[in-house]
Amino acid sequence: MNAFKHAYSLCFSASHFSTSHFSATTLLLVSVACGFSPATADAASGHAISFDLPPTAVAIPVTTLDAASSPAYGSGDTVEVALRLSSLVSGEKVPEIDRWMIRCVPRDASWRVVDYAPRTETASDYDGPIEYKKIDEQTNSLGMSFDATPLQLGGAHAGFDTNQKEGETMQYRRQAPLHAVTASGTIERGRGVYYKLRWTSTQVLEGEKEFKVTFQVPVGFRAGLLDVSVVAMGRTPSSSKFSSIPVLGDDSNKVHPIGQGRFAVAVHAEGDPVAWRLAKSMADTEQVLRSEASKIRTVSATHSLSTLIRHVAAKIDIESDAPSGAWVDRLVFQNADPYTDPVIRKLPTQLRVVALDYCDARRKLQRLETQQLADSSTSFQLNDWVKASIQQ
Repeated sequence: MNAFKHAYSLCFSASHFSTSHFSATTLLLVSVACGFSPATADAASGHAISFDLPPTAVAIPVTTLDAASSPAYGSGDTVEVALRLSSLVSGEKVPEIDRWMIRCVPRDASWRVVDYAPRTETASDYDGPIEYKKIDEQTNSLGMSFDATPLQLGGAHAGFDTNQKEGETMQYRRQAPLHAVTASGTIERGRGVYYKLRWTSTQVLEGEKEFKVTFQVPVGFRAGLLDVSVVAMGRTPSSSKFSSIPVLGDDSNKVHPIGQGRFAVAVHAEGDPVAWRLAKSMADTEQVLRSEASKIRTVSATHSLSTLIRHVAAKIDIESDAPSGAWVDRLVFQNADPYTDPVIRKLPTQLRVVALDYCDARRKLQRLETQQLADSSTSFQLNDWVKASIQQ
């Protein structure tokens, strides 16, 4: 708190500087007082990797399954959903990507994972087994020599030499060490799937990757929702001019998130035009919602010291009710109620209408999911209920 007051006093005493110079100085002082390094703030302003996923997916019926992948959760239809995840690496300096972490979980609790691809795969940095050759050689040598030359009687020479050599050779092969290139499995008690992909000499984490998940769904399935999230972990080269300033607790070489994405995918049954239209309507409405929400997050121009301080305080205050992109994620992924959410209620009228349109499109898609093949008695009761509501 004392550091923040000191930074505030420094900012107040520097009011005679120009607006542009003062803004940069204030942000730098506030970041240092709060304990954030400029390099970290620069890295947090934008991700080095961006992800993209189509908003809709087709559920293709699966008729043949092997014994290991056969459903064990009772009766139901089996469908396969293909997800095509794309990544784009941007920035002046290419980041060092270490791995991807992907999660796929359906909204409906009745869905169960039957199969998924790709499965866990391993690889090695060595091509083939590793050969070891060990040679143990021991040599013993003994020599003796004697020379004598008596005066005027001639010469004599005697010698003795022995040599013993023993050798042992052992040669064998060892399997090359393996590491996981792709790891996958189930999560949420068999309801979802996770994938972990590593950047290796045989796998590049850039471009498009396809993932397939086979679900067991209720009989007469028509549509549903999938929540897909992805996080890229790696190291980003620092490009800030303040990167050389040492900061306590900062490890620039540490693996950290360098890109992430979160998507709501509308899944519709193959050959169902009504389900396809509802899925497309929900995707289009979400796109309009995010486009309109980005317009109100534009920060107004700063012309005075008091306005600048209010903007800085709003950024620091984590409990502020100012509109931000967090309410869009709450509405899309957490089913926030647009009538009771404190932030959504304060939005402009036009934007609240767009939020209500998205909730209506999502509700129609989820209601279509529960419309199974019904007998004549159920259809008659539904018609009576509709007629009664119309008469009222």
